Amino acid sequence: MTTLGRIDPLLVALFAAVVSAAGAARPSLWFDEAATISASTRSLPELWRLLHNIDAVHGLYYLVMHGWFSVFPVTEFYSRLSSSLAIAGAAAGVVVLAKQFSTRSVAVCAGVVFAILPRVTWAGMEARSYALSTLAVVWLTVFLVTTVRRQRMRRWPLYAVGLVVCSLLNVFVVLMVLAHAVAVVLLGRRRDVLGWAVATAGALVAVAPFLAYCRSQIAQVRWISPLSPETAVEILLWQYFDKSLPFALLAGLVLLVALVCRRSLRLGQGDRTLALFAGSWIVLPTIGLIVYSALLEPVYYPRYLCYTAPAMALLLGICLVALARTRERVTALIAVLAIAATPNYLLVQRGPYAKEGMDYSQVADVITAYAAPGDCLVMDNTANWLPGPIRPLTAARPAAYEKLVDPGRGRRGPERNRLWDAHLGIWGVADQIRRCTVLWTVSERDTTVPDRQSGPGLDPGPRLRDAPAYLVPERLGFHIVERWQFNFAQITKSTR
Repeated sequence: MTTLGRIDPLLVALFAAVVSAAGAARPSLWFDEAATISASTRSLPELWRLLHNIDAVHGLYYLVMHGWFSVFPVTEFYSRLSSSLAIAGAAAGVVVLAKQFSTRSVAVCAGVVFAILPRVTWAGMEARSYALSTLAVVWLTVFLVTTVRRQRMRRWPLYAVGLVVCSLLNVFVVLMVLAHAVAVVLLGRRRDVLGWAVATAGALVAVAPFLAYCRSQIAQVRWISPLSPETAVEILLWQYFDKSLPFALLAGLVLLVALVCRRSLRLGQGDRTLALFAGSWIVLPTIGLIVYSALLEPVYYPRYLCYTAPAMALLLGICLVALARTRERVTALIAVLAIAATPNYLLVQRGPYAKEGMDYSQVADVITAYAAPGDCLVMDNTANWLPGPIRPLTAARPAAYEKLVDPGRGRRGPERNRLWDAHLGIWGVADQIRRCTVLWTVSERDTTVPDRQSGPGLDPGPRLRDAPAYLVPERLGFHIVERWQFNFAQITKSTR
């Protein structure tokens, strides 16, 4: 292997890191990322108590991010940089894994396709566990393949430990044992199958109490809809392509043409084995989650299977190289895929309201730029936001609100073993508001009033006019003098 060939994983990793991290600071933080920040920035004893109430499924990830936030600041970019780096490591793993079966061209092509796959570019700038669990699964699979190929029976206990760790990062990773079973049967001898089976059984026994405990907290995903005809669209369009229809159509065309022309492509044995394994990596965990959702309770959601995205990249890498045959044509096809991914990448994933339309960061920016220490904050808890109530907004960028007096803030999240602080009704804290001189009120966007206003006494608009968050201060003499509106939220400054 040439020197350049040896550094292929590093070069692809650098490319993936840049692609994922580019524009990561632009989208607003949102509800799920606020949960990561809220949980990960508390003390370890507080985090441990929290997991007894909620989010045990994310416990290991929160622990990792606790260490991350002890080094890096809680900002949009740095909160997501951890995921960008995880995607970089996963991309390197895709290259290493592909080289175990196929040529350098297939390996590099698969790694680059992985880096630009819409589901991956989404995960690379999401401060949740999807990127990290994808990294763990890829390298566990590399470990599995090398263990079988080199007949290293002493490694099976390490594989068991790795499987447990992966499952702690993402409980749905446990379904990866189905695909790994296919890999062992394809590559190994009878004793390899036995060694894998014993190690896997031990890992499943070890992780079973954790899985059972997570199931006891299943209520936190009761928002997931039951299976329906739309589920097929979610699998085909969302699971790997994050609603990027042009990329999905091109990828589907590549796979279809390769399937139809498979006899004339003259794939090597290694490519055929890798394709079969990658197909099982996609199909079996997906079927497993669908069957569970059909028989027990709905848990299928496209992003939960992010850890199967490397398999889609491997399949596309094999097909692209087999169809194009020359380096120049392969490069051209990858460029076409990249162009197809660009609209979704720039306009959707990297837009200011990319995260479910949420605008937590824009509100925090206004507070940071215009509020003075000692000003008061009022949260309109009647705002119809989904997911979640309005109070998590302050958890996304807590430093922005530290200078404000927050009469409606009840017991802190760590004190009540919850992600969010309690919210107190404004009628009960009217006496505290009476002592304020400037109020910053966060409520729901009102399309009947301008997005940016200033004046001595602004019309509250129909959304605020009947809201207690406005009525109580109005009776105390406050009037609105400035307004900013974003996608979901409006924030007003009031004086008297």
